[in-house]
Amino acid sequence: MKLEETKKYLDRRIDEGFLDTYVVMVTDGGDEGLISSPNAGADTLFDIASMGKVLVTATLILRAAGEGRLGLDDTLAKYYPDCPFDKRNITLRELLLHTSGILRVELPDEVVGADAHDIVMCGKRGSYADSITPEVKDRIARYVLSRPLGFAPSTNYVYSCCGYLLLGFIAEKVYGDNLDILFDKYIKQPLGLARSCFDMPQGTPDSALTHYRAAAGDCMVADSIVYKLHGVAGNGASFWTANDIRRYILALLDYSELLYMREYYDLAERDYTPDFEEGRGLGWLIVDSRYKQTGRLFPRGSFGHCGNTGTSFFINRELGLYTIILTNATRFSYMAHDYKYCDYNSVMLMREDIHNAILRDISFDK
Repeated sequence: MKLEETKKYLDRRIDEGFLDTYVVMVTDGGDEGLISSPNAGADTLFDIASMGKVLVTATLILRAAGEGRLGLDDTLAKYYPDCPFDKRNITLRELLLHTSGILRVELPDEVVGADAHDIVMCGKRGSYADSITPEVKDRIARYVLSRPLGFAPSTNYVYSCCGYLLLGFIAEKVYGDNLDILFDKYIKQPLGLARSCFDMPQGTPDSALTHYRAAAGDCMVADSIVYKLHGVAGNGASFWTANDIRRYILALLDYSELLYMREYYDLAERDYTPDFEEGRGLGWLIVDSRYKQTGRLFPRGSFGHCGNTGTSFFINRELGLYTIILTNATRFSYMAHDYKYCDYNSVMLMREDIHNAILRDISFDK
């Protein structure tokens, strides 16, 4: 698979100043293609942002459910007994589906306990365990749970980073270890991932520059919540390579119990929100006519996830089709607006354009 149209499109976007780093990997029924910018390759680390919600957090929650460590219909009151009344009956299932009503809120320094010294520690191994203690995590959870709900649970859908922040904390509670350690033990080592990690230090060789700040400091993570948690959080922002995402996808396509028990694949990949803005599984974004960013490439029922840094991966089991798109387009949009905001609609349109270019390449090859 040559991916010539896709490469022309992405190289043109580089010339336009829309991004400067990309990797695209495609498999279609065994036919494989890989293209990249000159400064990247299949083993380049990218901040995958919210793709970590499924690659790490939802994977650990589904694994824990299969092991009997938790139930998908467990309520927040089980893990936070002093949870406010209007949130006590929110379930882990609702958190996975983004139907809990919990909205994203930024974390004040006084809640995290982060001063200038703590922030400098971000990017140094051990800073999360040393500074973001279980007591701090419970204080953060109480703050998130003290905020008003956006709607009554299960009556609507709003994408919720803080819902997944709580899921990450709950995974840590049931396994008794920090999220980065759980990732290493239950995902990285079993799948044989080569480079993927949390909390990538500045200056790591063969890594893309994806953060949104004028100055990175010692922490390369883009998301502001994860930045305050020293690079480790359940709402995303781990660093992965295309080759390592491919290893995860192959395990997924094989229904591998290295990830979680077989029965949870079917549960996770169905659409539980047919009447809301997007199709959502247990972590997964489900493709149908409501979703435009996969263009005309992926049929209804395909699934995957995006990352706010300009990344995505999508899968169709029946066709043996998957795409991995890693870029730093969001950083360039922030740069174009003096790091104050980004035109994320243009990043979403880029994903649609890339998937349509891949379709043209696949159709030409056939």
